[in-house]
Amino acid sequence: MFDFTVRAKSGFWVLQDVECGELGAYETRDEALAAASDWMRLIEQPWPVLVCDADGEWHETMVEPTVAH
Repeated sequence: MFDFTVRAKSGFWVLQDVECGELGAYETRDEALAAASDWMRLIEQPWPVLVCDADGEWHETMVEPTVAH
């Protein structure tokens, strides 16, 4: 099950949640995945994120939660 997806859309990378919809648009894929990492901090465990590149190809990646200092 994937709660989060990152999709290339209209020149941006959009972070989406199944329940909440779009959580933000970012300039790069890495920025969108970093934002997903911030959300992972709330559940305190790595979580799979589905990524759709601009060419329509889907990839799965694991995102680690951001470390709180």
